[in-house]
Amino acid sequence: MEVKSSVDEVIGVANEVRGFWSKLFGTKTNAPKSVAKKKEKYVAVDETKVMTGIVEQLTTFFKLQEQLADFIYAEELKSKTVYDPNANLMEAALKRTMVLDQMAALEIEIRECMVYGAPKEMGALYSKVMTMRDVIKKEQDGARKDQEAKERYKAWRKQEAKRQFLLKEAYLGGTAVLILYIWMWFLFIKK
Repeated sequence: MEVKSSVDEVIGVANEVRGFWSKLFGTKTNAPKSVAKKKEKYVAVDETKVMTGIVEQLTTFFKLQEQLADFIYAEELKSKTVYDPNANLMEAALKRTMVLDQMAALEIEIRECMVYGAPKEMGALYSKVMTMRDVIKKEQDGARKDQEAKERYKAWRKQEAKRQFLLKEAYLGGTAVLILYIWMWFLFIKK
């Protein structure tokens, strides 16, 4: 049910994006054209609002796509790490295959919308977005590596502090035993 709801959510957003694009730029209809000429009215369109709307719709779509990808990853990880004797392998394979196929179809659809449906003013939107995604991915990979290095360093420092504390504790205990031994030895010699 989670897969179906995630897929339905992504499909819904794709339909919203498709509807948004068709509202903005019109679609071909088979309605008969009237013979009488109508007086055309020009409507002022704020390009910034249009572009902002497109970006919002695409952002929503990509967030849902990322959630779906995370779901697929979680299912793969669960399959690799958790043994379920009651698992139906065919059902799991069917669900995963359907989700992957649906995701591929949605990627194709959104790419076509971004390439063919985007206004000329936005330029090569799909190419620019994919190039920027690659740049951000490299930046995020670097940030992740830095964060992991910091976490490893913190863990090492914590472990080193614990080792130093245990070492000092051992020296203190050894010193106390040595002092006690010398004190007892002096008492024995004194008697």
